Amino acid sequence: MLTLAIGAATDTGNLRDQNEDSHIAEQGLFAVADGMGGHNAGEVASAMAIKHLRSIALSGVSSAEAFAQMVRDLNSDIYAAATSSTDQRGMGTTLTAAALLESVGDVAQPSQIVIANVGDSRTYLLRSGELRQMSVDHSYVQELVTEGLLTVDEARTHPRRNIVTRALGIDAQVSVDTWTIPMFEGDRFMLCSDGLVDEVPLDEITEMMLEHSTPQHVAERLVAAAKQHGGRDNITVIVMDVNTNIEAVAPEGVASPSIDPKSTPSIKKQIFALVVVAVLGIGGLVVLRHQRSGYFVAFTNSSSSASIAIYKGQPGGLLWIKPTVVQVSTMKRHAMQSVFQREIDRVQRFDSVDKARSYLKIFDAVVNSRG
Repeated sequence: MLTLAIGAATDTGNLRDQNEDSHIAEQGLFAVADGMGGHNAGEVASAMAIKHLRSIALSGVSSAEAFAQMVRDLNSDIYAAATSSTDQRGMGTTLTAAALLESVGDVAQPSQIVIANVGDSRTYLLRSGELRQMSVDHSYVQELVTEGLLTVDEARTHPRRNIVTRALGIDAQVSVDTWTIPMFEGDRFMLCSDGLVDEVPLDEITEMMLEHSTPQHVAERLVAAAKQHGGRDNITVIVMDVNTNIEAVAPEGVASPSIDPKSTPSIKKQIFALVVVAVLGIGGLVVLRHQRSGYFVAFTNSSSSASIAIYKGQPGGLLWIKPTVVQVSTMKRHAMQSVFQREIDRVQRFDSVDKARSYLKIFDAVVNSRG
């Protein structure tokens, strides 16, 4: 079973009088909201975002679209509050959020996480020693980076880096970006407000994320680093580690044998062995069926010359059960912009090979249109 170890830290920073960031970090829901607007309105907007998500999402998130709709409903609430009060007019908030998907079929615990993003708060994933930004900023400087007019390092210190192009509560309708990501043992996720990434270089963040310490310690270290680098904004960080719970749980429907107290130890051992074999057999069939289900699109390897391929099965595989290649594209990693590389690195999943092929066809057309 997959379980999460969680840590969270927040601070007003060195210059601000109040903290307009809000956050939630619980077993099923994680979110960072960075408020904006005068007269404490930013604090109101971010607090509304977290309160709304806590009341709805903790009942369970079944899909990426369901999560996106929750965020769109939240936008409507904040927009209504902003337009009905003079003191709160113009308030808004960014939001980056992650929720565990509900168990499906024979899967005992959620093995996927869905990310929703509006604005320039971010979600990162540390996997196999590499830190990747899973969300995409909705900001002026991100558009310049996408067009190749700025580098990532230049964007971090650009004077207009705080101009967002999308936020909750600013317009009656909002577009929400979502990604569904498989979780694996050893994954470390991090959600943060821009008060961290605007102050601390990415290589320093990566170094701290690689530390073999608790998520709480890492979150506190990241916040402290942002303050040491200037702390010009509020700072909020959530860190989650994906772990495997080694305690075995017997499937429902396997009845415990009724053993006579007078039975000999050898009979007890035989019955116990039969039960163990039955549990392992059922568990093996469930795992096998899950590992061979679905399709996903990913790079064939981590090199710059890697191609894009459609795979059948689950990303990463399990023991000897590995995904199989269905189709390999002619597109190469080094021939596309970094924003498109990150799109494929997120591992896009589909329930049919036709949907995977349709996605790859559209992706190819978009990449070619952007040169």
